[in-house]
Amino acid sequence: MAKQTDALDLLKADYEQVGRHRARKTARERWIEVLWLVAASAVLSTGGFLGLQYAVGTIATPAPAKIIVNGVDIAIPITVMDGTGTRKYAASVGQLLLDANYVVPYSRTLDNQLPKTLIRIQSEDYRALAKRLQLILGTIPISVNADAKYPIEVRLGLDFVPLD
Repeated sequence: MAKQTDALDLLKADYEQVGRHRARKTARERWIEVLWLVAASAVLSTGGFLGLQYAVGTIATPAPAKIIVNGVDIAIPITVMDGTGTRKYAASVGQLLLDANYVVPYSRTLDNQLPKTLIRIQSEDYRALAKRLQLILGTIPISVNADAKYPIEVRLGLDFVPLD
């Protein structure tokens, strides 16, 4: 069968006006294109990873709700440490504070003995709550220690007098 000609076949070939999509890419252009793809992938991957970490961090560990009573936040966690050597006061003092609607996540019994009973706070911001604890536990001295592990620690020492 004979080849039929149409209007496009009659046009003179103009190879100088070749479109960009038909031009052959040089090695340099191919490498630039690969580097753009690598950079875009790195930016998207990093953004996705950091976004996921932020989402997991905010969902998994929500900030504790504040409970303000007479200007004092009583939702600050209080840790009770028994260093009396008897190993029996941490739970009872912790329960006493829980019954008074304070937050006591830990009541620990220490293997070593503490010489003095005191309430240790991390900063002066917690002094008002420590004074409220004194109303329940008696006149226990308050000490400020910025290196304390917990915001408020009730440290029961050898001089601790059990509550009735």
